[in-house]
This record gives sequence, structure tokens and C-alpha cells, in this order.
Amino acid sequence: MMSLEVIEVRSPSNLKVIGTVKRMSKDEVRGEIEEAYKGFEIISRMPLYKRTAILRKISEILEREQERLARLLAMEAGKPISDSRVEVLRASRLFRQAAEEVGIVLEGKNYRVDAYEYPPGNENRIVLSTREPIGVVTAILPFNFPINSFAHKVAPALAVGNSVVVKPSINTPLAAVEMKKILVEAGLPDSAVRVVTGYSSEIGDEIITHPLVGLITLTGSTQTGLKIASKAISLGKRIIMELGGSDPIIILEDANIERASSIAVRARFEYAGQNCNAGKRIIVRQEVYDKFVKAFNEKAKALKVGEPLDETTDVGPVINKESVENLNSVLEDAKVKGGRVEILNRGPESGSFFPLTMVTNPSLDMLVLKSEVFGPIVPIVSVKSDEEAIRIANSTEYGLQSAIFTNDVNRALKLSRELKFGAVIINDSTRLRWDSLPFGGFKKTGIGREGVRETMLEMTENKLIAITLL
Repeated sequence: MMSLEVIEVRSPSNLKVIGTVKRMSKDEVRGEIEEAYKGFEIISRMPLYKRTAILRKISEILEREQERLARLLAMEAGKPISDSRVEVLRASRLFRQAAEEVGIVLEGKNYRVDAYEYPPGNENRIVLSTREPIGVVTAILPFNFPINSFAHKVAPALAVGNSVVVKPSINTPLAAVEMKKILVEAGLPDSAVRVVTGYSSEIGDEIITHPLVGLITLTGSTQTGLKIASKAISLGKRIIMELGGSDPIIILEDANIERASSIAVRARFEYAGQNCNAGKRIIVRQEVYDKFVKAFNEKAKALKVGEPLDETTDVGPVINKESVENLNSVLEDAKVKGGRVEILNRGPESGSFFPLTMVTNPSLDMLVLKSEVFGPIVPIVSVKSDEEAIRIANSTEYGLQSAIFTNDVNRALKLSRELKFGAVIINDSTRLRWDSLPFGGFKKTGIGREGVRETMLEMTENKLIAITLL
């Protein structure tokens, strides 16, 4: 019998237990936050060259441990091994980028206040600004990028002198535990990063409301994020929220259909469709609709859905049985409302695998078009005009990323002005992301932006220092 003090972690591909983590209580989490504040007092006083040396060492260790971590990720998250290796490598580069860019972020400014008549006496003043760390940062991680999201939140925080309390998803906590070990091996004070494990319903309030927590950064669902944001703001805490997305891919009639369909298949089905910037809705001009659907189907059927540790696997399982149930509800909703549901690729029937599925003749009242569908279901919509394509693309409460496929760049640029999204990708995947550039979206997709430099700015306070010369 499993102890009530631990939580079993099961592989979504076969539901076997691959490890356990401690089921922490609120009192234990409170102690971890207090320990993290001690870590803040150490790391915030550490010379910048020492912090950047640690970050570079972390990057080196991640490269060395890439295969071991990738295999853990494949087992724990169900991510195909080839994609898992990429995630670990990205995390390694993120720590290196944080080391390279923090000196620029923390440079500060010298203001020429003698340009202002008020207040009097500015010709005898020097005014400087510095950026200082906020304190203890709570980092709430999603299940789908447990290593890379760890890096996105922790590397910038440490670089500018904050400490971090990491709360991984209950589905993928083992990766965060291993990351913590690597950080300590690289020379980071043990108290500067603490990992808390347990059910959010039991410990969630503590990591948000504790007086020593200064900023909460979360990647997760819009519903969860907005609840946390409301509570955090009411307590005067800073927030960075990277929330839901329902990214559209628009295929115009002059697009290269072979290329567009190849990219769209990958954008929708990579990691079983469980990416915030997956191409979750495909909008196609009616002139090329049949041609696109045919090409898309052929490419989807050619994918290998299978065990994540198999080198030839393209698509693995979804994260758990609850996800399977939610996806089945989406398909039932589509059928009831007149959608045509077609299974393109079944894959294994064990574990938490879900078939790659297409919905045609979708309507805007269907869940498949109006909600964020976190799994391998793709609605493909036929439209008669560019205006209709834009209207459907903008019809959800999300606004993360979008894509347009066309040979007319001028037309694409005009349409990009109408799309209410944080990024418009022309002739490429909604999955494009540059880790050092701002990443986030419009509407209910998030609050603030991620990206190495952007995150460091969000995680610091701007302080003016004024000197009157005597």
C-alpha cells in the first residue's frame, strides 16, 4: 500500500510507477519558503561574476547529463526521446543566455536631470537608477515542459539575485528534483532553490500568499492562472503569467500546400498536441481546402504514435487518463453539434494514448474551436475570404501565437495587423519560439512576457538614487 506521505509518479505510456515524491504539508512548504529567504540573503549579496559562473556551470552539467535527463523526461512526461533531448539542450542554453545577458539588464542608467527645470537645483544633482532583486520567487511549472520551463523561470531569477521556490506539476515532479540536484552540484547555495511537491489544492495557497514571496511566475491554464493572479495582486505581489493558447494557422489559397501541411501536422501533433503554442485551429481558404486536407491527412497517418523511448516515435501519449476523458468530451461535443470526426492515426491503446483526430465542418460554438484543446485533435475550417479567416482566428479569448501561409508577404503583413496575437509567424510554425525574445500573448493568454531578458526585468525592482552635490 502506498504511504500517504508520498505521491506516485506514473509513466503516461504504460501507467507504471517510475518514482515517488514527498507529499508536503503546508507547514513543510512554509519552512521551504523561509529557507529560500535565507538563500535570497546569500545569493543577492553574491558578486555577479560568481552568479554567472554558477549559471555557466549549470549549462555545462545539463549538456553532460542530456541523455539521462531526456530519458527521464520521456518516461515521466511521455515526450518522445528526440524531443526530450531538444528540451534539455534548450534548458542548457537558457542558463548560458542568462549568464550572458544579466550584465546588460543590471547596468542601470545615469539620468540628465539638468534637462528639467523642476525641482529647482537639478544642475547640481546626479540621479542614477539600479535594478535590484525582488526576493523570493515562486515558480509554478506546467507538466509539458518540466525542464525547459524550470530553466525559463529559475535561470533569470538566480541571475539577478533572487531565490526561487519551485512547484512542479504533480504529473512531472521528478525532473524538477533532478534539476535542483544539478544546480547544487554547480555550486549554487542549497537554500537558493527549493522544490516543493504536493497537490496544489493542499499547498497552493502557501506558495502564493506567504509574506516572504515577492513574485509568482506561472505557466498553466488560463482558469488557474487568473485565480492565482487575483489572489496575488490583492496581496501586492508581482506576477508573470503564461497561460492558455488556441493558436490559429491560416492557409491562404496561394500557399505552398506541401510545405504548409507538413508544418501544420507537426505544429498540431508534436508532443500529442500538448503545447501552449501548438497550432490548435487550422483555417483554410476554400479554394485549396480539399487539397490541404488530403495532404494533411496523408502526413498525419505517416506519423508513428508509440512509446516515447523508441527513437522512431513521433507522437507519444497524453499526460494522464483525465486528459483522455477531457478530449473525448471535446469530440462528443463536436459530434452533437454537427462536426465530422475522423480518426487519422490510432497508435497504441495502452496507457494514456489518444488517437490523432480531425474535426471538419466545425462551428464556433464547439469546444474544439472556442476552448484550448490540449491534445491531438485538430479542427480544420473552410473560409471564403481573408476577413472570415481573421474573424475566426480572433474569435477565442486567447491570443498567444498565430501563423499565416502565403506567397504574398505584403498580404500577410496586412493580415498580421488584424490578428490579436502576441506573435504572427509568416510561412512557419506557431511553435517557433526564441528563448531570449519576449514570449506571451494578448487577451487571456497571459500577463507580462517570458524571455531571458524580459523575465529578468520583471524580476527586479527599479530604484532611483539621487545625489545633490554640496
